[in-house]
Formats: sequence, C-alpha cells, structure tokens
Amino acid sequence: MSFRLLVDSDEFAAQLLQDISTARSTVYVQAMTFDADRSGLRVAQTLMDAAAADRRVLIDEVSRFIVSDRFIYSPGNWRDRDLRREWRATRNLAEELRRQGVGVKITNPYGRFWLRFFARNHKKLVVIDGRICYIGGINFSDHNFAWHDMMLRVDDPDIAAFLGEDFLSTWDGRNKSAFRSFPGIDLYLLDGRSNARAFEPILDLVRGAHKDIFIESTYFALPFFDRLREMGPGRPPTVLLTSAVNNWPQMRHYLPWEARRSGIDLRLYPGRLTHLKAILVDGRELIMGSANFDFFSYSIYQEIVAVVRDPAVIAAFKERVVIPDRERSISYQGPVRPVRGRMHALSFRALARLSRWLTRT
Repeated sequence: MSFRLLVDSDEFAAQLLQDISTARSTVYVQAMTFDADRSGLRVAQTLMDAAAADRRVLIDEVSRFIVSDRFIYSPGNWRDRDLRREWRATRNLAEELRRQGVGVKITNPYGRFWLRFFARNHKKLVVIDGRICYIGGINFSDHNFAWHDMMLRVDDPDIAAFLGEDFLSTWDGRNKSAFRSFPGIDLYLLDGRSNARAFEPILDLVRGAHKDIFIESTYFALPFFDRLREMGPGRPPTVLLTSAVNNWPQMRHYLPWEARRSGIDLRLYPGRLTHLKAILVDGRELIMGSANFDFFSYSIYQEIVAVVRDPAVIAAFKERVVIPDRERSISYQGPVRPVRGRMHALSFRALARLSRWLTRT
C-alpha cells in the first residue's frame, strides 16, 4: 500500500494521465463536472486513446447545465457565444467518448420540473486496473484546474476493490452508504440519504480534539459550525482558512458572522479560490475527500470522505498545505454584519430542509 498527496491540478493531471495511459484492464472515472475545454478534453483524449478494454465515465447531470462554473440559462450567460459553444461541445463530448469505446452515464437526473436540482452526486473518483485510485476534490475543467485543491492517490488492491465496487454500484443506478477501515485510512461512502448518521463518527473525531483544529474550506457552513460551537469553551484553537474571493456570494457575510460567534480564527486565502476540503485534527488525523462540509454534503449529496492517519500523508499535508496556505493567508479584519449573516444562515437552513423534502418526494 502506498499513498501520494497531489496538490493542485498540474501535479494531479500529470500523474493521472500517466496512469490512464498505462492502464491495461479498467479505467473508471467519476466527476461532478467534465467540461469540453482544454483541461477536460485533455483527460477525455487520454481516455479515448487508452488501451484498457473497460473504460467508463460517470458525470453528474449538473455538467449539462453549468459550464465553466456558470449556469447556461441565465440571461447574461445565454448571450455569451463562447460559453454556448463550450456548452454544446460539453454535451457532445459524451457521444464522442462513446464512439471511441468509452462508456458514459449521467448520474442524478434533475427529474420532472427539476425537483431534484439540488440532489447532486458530488464524488470525484478514479479507479484504475483494480489497484490505483484517486479521491479528492478536483473536477475536469479549466476553472477547477485553476483552483487550489488536492487529490490523494492510493495504490492498494483492497481499497481499489472497495471504491471500484462503489463506482459500479453508481453505474447501475444504486447509491451506497458504506464504511471500510484500512491501514492508515478509513473510507466513508455517503448515499445522500443517511449522510447525517455517517458523519457522526467523523464529527466525533473533531469533538475529541485536544490540541488544535485546522480547516480549509471555502463553503464551510451549518451544521458543521453548530457542531464546533457545541464543543463549548474548552474547544482547542480552531482556524478556518477560506477564499478571499468566493463564488458563493452569500458566504461574504455568512462566514465572518459564523466565525466570530463560534470563536474561530477566520483567514482568507488570496488570489485564486481554494476548493480544498480538509480538516486536520490535532495534527494527526486528516478528514478529506469530496465533501465541502456544508449543508448539501451533510444532507443530500453523494460523497466520499476519508479519514487519513498515514504519517507520510499527514506530514505532506502539513508541509504542502497547512504551512504555505497559512503563510499566504491573512486574518480577516473586515466588518461582521450579524443581520446579514443570520439571514444567510436562515436561508441555508430553509434550503437544506426544502432540498431534503424535494429529494424524498
């Protein structure tokens, strides 16, 4: 068994494309978005050229309507000819992959009247030759590749079998909830229906912190803030590192308000968006994967969450993420607007309840 932490898209893509190119039997790729832009097409072409007999791709339905992080049907975006061209190319990409022998399925259709609009399959997963697998937060598109993020490469047949079985289950239209412990890593598969129960042992790790808690997440939200506050005044020092420029505008006032009332040191990562999702507990246990630690991942998204204890991965995360990201970031010194923060919190709670109700009707 071996682990390798891959920070940012250049490092991830170089290793992934090499692994796909040398695959001999199977290549399973799952992402929430897979755009027909430079980054997405590079991965797609490598898949089409690969010698592996069984090549499959799972893409969430959202990729058919949101391209380059923009909703295609909003008035301003619909008039953008370049965006519409990319949208058409993205829709045609699935057919081109099929023509080249790559199986493609779309997960989580929106359904009638788009009632399941919020119920996304948020997993990012690659399984190759029943041995190599990748988990983390990077999708296949130029805008995702430009963000700060990471993936974990694992070389182990038992872990690959566990994750490959999940891929095939999703391929057959069945979302699974499962847990498996391996040396150095625990893996949680969230099915979008029982996520709250699955998150409890993960939250227990956070509640058991004694030394410090480091969080890097741009979309960190309830109920995870609630769980941190429930730890009371004895909670160890907690840092939340988030993006200075957030593609969720509601976070602008929500995060400072929640951080202040929760006693959390809020730090802003400058320049580009950090799409990284990680919680380091006492410098010994790293919670990572596809989940953003927000109300969607807690309630209705299908996700992969890992608790990593491998010392080499922990050391690499500290050296390559915690130290440089803290050095680059600055402590939040802006205004805290309680009224706006509370309004966004109420809207998030209402949205979580509505989305849960819609997905169960």
